[in-house]
Amino acid sequence: MRDGNLSMDGLRRLSEAGLSRFAADVMARVAARGSAGPVALREPLLASVMASVRAQDAHPLDLVLAKFERARVSTEVLADHYIPEVARRLGRAWENDTASFAEVSIGSARLQAHLNELGRSWQADGTDGVGRSTLLLVVPEGEQHTLGARVVSGWMRRQGISVCLRVGPKATELAALLAQCRFDAAMISVACHERLESCTGLVKTLREETSNGLRIALGGAILGRGEDIETVAGVDIVTNDLPKAVEALDLSCKRPLVTVIT
Repeated sequence: MRDGNLSMDGLRRLSEAGLSRFAADVMARVAARGSAGPVALREPLLASVMASVRAQDAHPLDLVLAKFERARVSTEVLADHYIPEVARRLGRAWENDTASFAEVSIGSARLQAHLNELGRSWQADGTDGVGRSTLLLVVPEGEQHTLGARVVSGWMRRQGISVCLRVGPKATELAALLAQCRFDAAMISVACHERLESCTGLVKTLREETSNGLRIALGGAILGRGEDIETVAGVDIVTNDLPKAVEALDLSCKRPLVTVIT
């Protein structure tokens, strides 16, 4: 799997269930219940983000940021709301035959590049921050994209939580990481039923290598599909609500949780 890209087989599988699911693990897990009202997305700004990822030549993120700055919309809102919505619209374009495989694949990669660039100013991966909670975020092997996990990791870091993201790790790789680093909790992102069996193996490894001392959450697009995820034993919470997950995992934030709703 190449980080940030979708395979042709992956797109075909997603299109069978509706490719708007392609962005569902972004949208669902950034959604949170709270007192703040939903963010009103502005079509001109959405159009600028879409143009930046669908243009023949890649548009620098600086051009997008300039428009958002003039509109007084923060980079956090860009990452948590606008990028996921553009991802969802790319999925709809595929469903409606108004975007080709190449356009959707390239657009997805460019959205992830935007997220990576935005995230440079946020907390970096690490496990040695004094007084900072540490989270291991795992995407199971075989998942077709990591855009949702990137959005979630950025959100967590902005709450003062150090995040270590691992995509498709083998059991031996996880064991080595857990032997070297200490984490306060783990979160597994899963989008499709086919990956539930591997999730069970991930939970088993996380439990065994930490002597059952690690709290584990499971979330992702699969929760919005009515899938039976009770087969994944050993997790402490199953949810797409990030503040709820943070509370259940007993993670400490440097600042109050920000409610993000789309």
